[in-house]
Order: sequence, then C-alpha cells, then structure tokens
Amino acid sequence: MFALAVYAHERDGQFVTQSAAEQAYEGVACLDDAARGAVLYSEIWRRYRFDWARTEAEGLLRFTCAMQMSDGAFVNFIADWDGRRQLDTPTSRPGGGPWHARGMHALACALSAFGDDRHAAAFEAGFELLDRPTPYLDVRAVGILAALEFWQTTAKRHVAERALAWAEEIMTARIGDVLPDRAGDANIHLWGHLQEAALARIGKEFGRDDLVQAAARSADAILAPAAQLAFPGPRSLPFEVSSTVAGLDALAAATGEARYAELAALARAWFDGRNAAGEPVYDRVRGCVFDGIDGDRVSRNSGAESNVEGALALMDSLPWDAYGPTTLTPSSAAPHAPSE
Repeated sequence: MFALAVYAHERDGQFVTQSAAEQAYEGVACLDDAARGAVLYSEIWRRYRFDWARTEAEGLLRFTCAMQMSDGAFVNFIADWDGRRQLDTPTSRPGGGPWHARGMHALACALSAFGDDRHAAAFEAGFELLDRPTPYLDVRAVGILAALEFWQTTAKRHVAERALAWAEEIMTARIGDVLPDRAGDANIHLWGHLQEAALARIGKEFGRDDLVQAAARSADAILAPAAQLAFPGPRSLPFEVSSTVAGLDALAAATGEARYAELAALARAWFDGRNAAGEPVYDRVRGCVFDGIDGDRVSRNSGAESNVEGALALMDSLPWDAYGPTTLTPSSAAPHAPSE
C-alpha cells in the first residue's frame, strides 16, 4: 500500500518530509491525504487509462481500506512508517467527520473507476456513520459527493435519498444567499468549502433546479469575488482555490452559463501567478505545488494536500501523458516525499 507524507519542508533546495504535530504528535501520513490522492488517481485513470495512475490509485486505496475499522469507521493518522494507526488522538479518532467523509469519497470513486465489489462493501459498512447529524456542512458536502458517486455506479435508492436529504439540509441552513460551513455561523472559510459543488452536481443529476439555484446564489456571493480578486487576504491556500474551482466548474456544468467557466479559469490562474505574491504557486519545472501564500510571499514548503488539490484544480491543463509512475522507495533515513 502507498501513503503520502503529510508535509515536506524545503531545506537547502531539497524537500525533507516532516510529520504532523499540530495537536501534539499526530503522525507521518493520514487518510485525509491518501483518500484525496486516491480520488485524483482514480479520475486520471477514468479519463486517460494510464497504467501508472491505476497503480497509484490502488496503492492508496489499500491504505484507505486499511484505515477502516470493523464497524466501518475510519481512522486518520498512522504514527510511523510501519503503519501503526493512531486511535485516540483528536485528529485521528475513529469516525471523525472530515476523514470519514473523504475515505468514503475515495471508496465511491474507486468503485466507479475499477468496479471492485470490496469497495462497495466497505462503503456500505461506513454509510450509517456518514449519515450522523453534524453542524459541519462542509463535511456534509463531501458526504453528498461520495454518495452521488456511489449512486451513479450502483443506483442504490437509499443512498440517493440520503444524499438529497443532506443537500436540502445544506440549502435550508443558508444565511442570506450564502451556504455556511457550519450551521448558524456566518464565518466562511474557502478551504474545503464544497457546498456549491455538491448542490450543483446533485441538483443537475436529479433535476432539482432549487438546489442548483441555491448553489449559484452562494457562488455569486463568495466564490465569484474570491476568483475575481485573486483570493485576497493575509493568506491563501491551494485547497481554497481548488474548492472554489470545483464549485464554479460544477455550476458551469449545471447551468450552462459561460461566466462560471470563466471564473473558474480566473481561479486556476492563481497557481500560475495571478495572486498576491505575483509568483507561481505551482512550480511546473520541479513538479510541485507550494503550500500557499502568506501576505505577498509564496511558502517554499510543499505538503501532500497542496499537491493533490493543485492537481485536481488543474486536471484539464496538465500533461498527464508526460508523467510516469512514482518511485516509492523510502530510504532508511527518512520516508519518501509526497507524490507530485
């Protein structure tokens, strides 16, 4: 199985991997990153049928499945490169909302791409936990994307019904025109803000124009200004940009309005220098996405989340046919750097 090192910090022109320790010691790699990496490589396989993409996807999916407990709940971190799971830390407890939703999304994408019944069984095992009440509507949006992907492959009615109920939950919680990240909280962060993407996609799939229009009004209020103003503020992150791109792309497909595609293109340009620093965040020569912009300075670090989210946002503009398999051979001194 494959896992992605959480962080890589630049030192003397080289990247050195670093474990996560934001809330005490967390670990060297996590399901959050592996699952989103599995989604990425599964999509590359679906579009282009490159053998190396399938190899990467299946390795990351084996890691994803190994992080699922017998009751269907996912654990997030491994403490070391021997694969010891972290079971009792706040950012890794079994069934934690964000990583459980991302693990389920990876399973659904894997089923769609590869048709492996084991992924269907694992998804069904975790579905009840995905349906738990939560105030975190950004996490709920990932659950909708996972359920929609699963339904498109299996046509399981109960999954579609729950996904539509979650979409209505998000729509009902709107504050003015804005789809909040947390029910009742007007403070918005763009990283992981996928409510517009979720409502636009499921609304298009099931002919629910009310969901699409709710997504459009929220996008006009928060996603469009962010793209037009090149993500202003003291800090901007690849995950914020990729989430914005996902919402605008979904609305372009759901509404047929060219302006959403144009806004998505503006958002993508952030990676190539249309940002507060006036410099690329994606280094196309080295093949890495940096961790974001602080003030007017590009961070020189490059973590797994940044690379995967950058690749998802730039999916249609990257020369995938020029890429090959990653060499996954950790040295005895340090774990391998994240896949680029």
